[in-house]
Amino acid sequence: MRSYTRTGFLLFVFFLFYGTNCQATIELLNTNSSMSHLAPNSIITSITNRLNNNVLAVGERGHILNWKSPGDYTQEISPVALLLTDVIILSDGTKLAVGHDGAIISAKENSMDWIKLFDGFELINLKIGLIEKRIRAFKKTIETITDTDALEEADFALEDLEFSLEDAGKAKISGPTIPLLSVTQTKNGSLIAVGAYGTLLKSLDLGKTWQLLDERLNNPDKYHLNSIITDENNSTYVAGEQGKVYKSIDDGSTWKSINTPYNGSLFGILSHKESGNLITFGLKGNYFISKDQGEHWEHFISENRATLLAGFTKDNGDTILVGHGGTILSFNINKPEKTNLTKHSSAAAISAVTVLSDQLILAGQFGIISLNINEGIHH
Repeated sequence: MRSYTRTGFLLFVFFLFYGTNCQATIELLNTNSSMSHLAPNSIITSITNRLNNNVLAVGERGHILNWKSPGDYTQEISPVALLLTDVIILSDGTKLAVGHDGAIISAKENSMDWIKLFDGFELINLKIGLIEKRIRAFKKTIETITDTDALEEADFALEDLEFSLEDAGKAKISGPTIPLLSVTQTKNGSLIAVGAYGTLLKSLDLGKTWQLLDERLNNPDKYHLNSIITDENNSTYVAGEQGKVYKSIDDGSTWKSINTPYNGSLFGILSHKESGNLITFGLKGNYFISKDQGEHWEHFISENRATLLAGFTKDNGDTILVGHGGTILSFNINKPEKTNLTKHSSAAAISAVTVLSDQLILAGQFGIISLNINEGIHH
């Protein structure tokens, strides 16, 4: 089985998105996060804008912050004390976050009472059910094979499935390890979450119950799925390892593989609201822009070739990508040839970015900070 780690990445990316080992124990899935005055200066992985000119931020140890400025924030208590990787606001105002060990948590719009909706033990059971289904189907297929070479190959594949089932059974005892990395809500209200080892989950009831849809993707090698978004036309896109991008136009029921001119990891994908243009980005400063819903991609590389981890696109097309070494790369998605590259003074990895009024909000290794937008972007 492949490790979460990838040779050559900085330790920060290991920890931030996959973890170098199973740091989160079973107990942390059932332990509330702790109040800490250090939370705004601890690792923050994801931020999202709120209507009241605040941002909602999540990060290590289950930290959840309703944040307006360095001295103006409130900490909310999470029902899990492990790394949270993404947070969104649903159409009804509900707050929802995902994280390590399959954790999915939520709170009502004006409430600080977060509850756990789902965790890795439930994910293990869903994975076991899917593997058992595949084994049954495979055995039926093998009965119809007459070619000796094809039969031998099928027997090896069946053996791999049986090993996977055995590993999943052991995980029920040792505890879950698969992180969820990103989540979106479609225009029809469905929730879709993605994670490591090709994990794809969908909920039709705002997170009360979840279906496992791994088999809907053409992803036999179980590459990690790092980012998911839904655009203004209700198309849903997933970006992940090996340059993999997938598209669904029916709320995740079926998926089309999209070819990109890249075989490295993609950590994020964005859609411009007005034009529908897409941008996906990842390792070594590589980013790609599509003006036809993913059919064709134009390839760009940032000047400093720093890995890009997150981004934000304004209605006017102004786009900011952030990443390793304090990288802040800005350009207009409709005119990407003209770019501006700056660097945050901390030189720390930046894992999330958004814009509020004239403030550029950055989050990452250093916690969460705000800058006057002109300090970080100079066109």
